Amino acid sequence: MEFTYEIISESNINLRFIYGGEWFTFNLFNRDEQWVLHPFDSSLIRNKDMSRLVIADLIQHRPFQVMLAKEGIMISELNTSIPLGQQPEPEAEYEQLPRISRGSDRIFDEQPSSSGNETIDIDRLIEDNDLEDLISMEVKLIESRQNMYNQILHRMFMADLGPTDPEFQKIQQIVKTYGEAKSRLLAIQ
Repeated sequence: MEFTYEIISESNINLRFIYGGEWFTFNLFNRDEQWVLHPFDSSLIRNKDMSRLVIADLIQHRPFQVMLAKEGIMISELNTSIPLGQQPEPEAEYEQLPRISRGSDRIFDEQPSSSGNETIDIDRLIEDNDLEDLISMEVKLIESRQNMYNQILHRMFMADLGPTDPEFQKIQQIVKTYGEAKSRLLAIQ
């Protein structure tokens, strides 16, 4: 078998693909309504030319195309974190994220939103929204949290932590839990 994948959540899929007799690992994640294919192997991240070759072969691989179709991902809308063109292009924004030192207590420096300090007027919330609106608001909150934890996974990976690291696995479980919560909320509608 040259290709395997594991669905972590509705917005995160881990892939493994054999190229030149070697396994390469990728992460396919949904960020800001776009699916991004990102290599997990540091050898591909360091060597952009090799990465382009492997990604181009993966995109042409029929089992990968079938997996995309089953998951409702349009191949024409698929983005890659490594530019596939031959001209030098600007680095993707998430490649410029700061590195995290191993064992760091702080994974990211995100400012808490000011909306977290606001009090919610329950009466107004009930008056202005029906149950479907409330569920939709919760789904959006869950998606934003899931996106944040996907970004944490990416930063951990860029700090040379990966799927074998226990903390990385726990963050993956958080992403998966948010995905399950979202599915359960959508089932209520």
